[in-house]
Amino acid sequence: MGNYHSKKEALLDFYAYWKKHCPQLEDFHWRWLTDNGEILAMKRGQPISEFPHQQSVLYIVLAGVLAKERYCPVRREKLILTVALPYMGFFTTIHIFSNRPALGDLVCIQPGLLLKIPYKAIALNRDQEAAIETLIDLLGNKKKSQLDHLRVIATIPNIMDRYFYFADNLPHLATTLSQNQQAMLLHVSERSIQRARLLFGRLRLDVVGRLCLDFSADPLKIGNFPPSCVVVLAKIPAVSLK
Repeated sequence: MGNYHSKKEALLDFYAYWKKHCPQLEDFHWRWLTDNGEILAMKRGQPISEFPHQQSVLYIVLAGVLAKERYCPVRREKLILTVALPYMGFFTTIHIFSNRPALGDLVCIQPGLLLKIPYKAIALNRDQEAAIETLIDLLGNKKKSQLDHLRVIATIPNIMDRYFYFADNLPHLATTLSQNQQAMLLHVSERSIQRARLLFGRLRLDVVGRLCLDFSADPLKIGNFPPSCVVVLAKIPAVSLK
């Protein structure tokens, strides 16, 4: 899920991801993907509405980042409602069986590639092909998980607590989005994000420092460390653990 030299390479990597979750994929599924899917290059800041015939399609991010934005008249600014990282997607309507446009505007916030699949191609094969149904479920489950965390974040009044929950539970967004984009997503000021990130980084380094001491005394204790700390700990040169 990095930089691609060609659209075909990006599609092959996505197909490998799909096959990982559906080992039963056959030549039919590759043909279905190539016959019905169209790969589009997206530029930073580009509204997806610029693409022709954008209604009633599924957009899957192959590379880059796509966001759903909406103008908030109360705050008088645009806010990010949700984000699609690579191998996540957006329907252009409320759901696949609806004709009503989805709320918000799809905008590219990091350049990359999109895979566009029309609803009709999905509808014609979804009931007969379990693998296509599984693909739709994968995309839906990723979106639901992110939205569940964002709903929890919206209920946290303290900005620091809000950011800490965000960084712990949506780490890929915390490391991928810029400070401005995080501010738009968490509905706080960019300055608040900057302060929260600094505090979060200091506390994590302090925790990791104490974990290093524990690990050097008893390496078996790593099984009890929080996942976020284990990731940081794994990046520390081995000499520092002696």
